[in-house]
Amino acid sequence: MLAWILAAGAVICLVYFIVLLVYSGVGTAYAFIWLLFAGGLGATAWCVRYYQKYPKRLPLRLPVSLVTLCGLGVVVMVLLQVLIIGKVPQVAEAGLEYVIVLGAAVKGEAPGKTLRLRLDKAAEYVLQNPETTLILSGGRPGDGQTVEAVAMQQYLLEKGVPDDRMLLETRSLSTVENIAYSRLLIEDMRNRKKEENLQDERALPVYLPSVMGPEHKRTHQIGILTSNFHLFRAMEIAKRQGMEDICGIASPSDRILFVHLCFRDGLAVLKERLAGNL
Repeated sequence: MLAWILAAGAVICLVYFIVLLVYSGVGTAYAFIWLLFAGGLGATAWCVRYYQKYPKRLPLRLPVSLVTLCGLGVVVMVLLQVLIIGKVPQVAEAGLEYVIVLGAAVKGEAPGKTLRLRLDKAAEYVLQNPETTLILSGGRPGDGQTVEAVAMQQYLLEKGVPDDRMLLETRSLSTVENIAYSRLLIEDMRNRKKEENLQDERALPVYLPSVMGPEHKRTHQIGILTSNFHLFRAMEIAKRQGMEDICGIASPSDRILFVHLCFRDGLAVLKERLAGNL
C-alpha cells in the first residue's frame, strides 16, 4: 500500500511539472523541483516495493531511510503552508498612512502577472483610501531595463491613481531590501511632515490645536501589500526589522501556479530563517 501511495505522489508531481511547463513556460523559477520530487518519490516507491518482494536482497535501512526522509519533508512543508496561508488577512485595514507595495518581475516594460495582481489591489485600496500614500518598492530591471518601481508607477497612473499618492523606492533587489529601504523612506517622509507641522503650529494661535481636537489614532500606520503566498515572509521580515505598527494586505495570485508559489516561498522562509532575516 505504501509503495502505491508513493508512486501516486510521484505521478502527481510529474503531472504538475508538465502543467507548469505548458502553462508558464520553461523559464518558470524552480519548476524543476517538482521533477526532483517525482524522481525521489518514484525511487522510494521502487525501493519499498522491491524490499517487499525480495527482503533479503535489499537492506531494510535503505527503504526506511527514504520513507522517513519523504515523511519529514512532507510534514515540514505542510506546516509551512499552514503558516503561509493562515496568515492571509481576509479584509484589508482601512485608512493606513503608508502602504508598501512589493515589486515582482517586469516583462519588458510592463509588470508581469504577479505584479499586475498586486498593483490592481493597490489601486483598489488607494482609491478607496485617498489619504494613503503608496510606496512602490523594487529596483530590479526587467527585460526592457525598466526597474520595477517605475513600471509599477506607470501601471497605476493608467489605473487612475494620482501621482502625488505614490513614492518610488528603486534601490531594493530582494524582499529584505524592499522593506528596509521603504522603511527608511517612510521615516524620512515622517520627519519632513513633523518639521512642516511644527512650522504650521508656530503660525497658528495657541488655542487652535486644542479646539481642533485630538488627532485620530489608527490601529496600524503602515501596510505591506504583496501576493497572498508571499505575505507571511514579508511580514516576518518587517517585524524582524523592528516594524511593529504594520498590517498585511494580500493580493490574489495565479490559481494554477498557487501551489508552486506557496511551496517556493516555503523554501524561501527556510532560507531566510537560516540567514537570520526571520
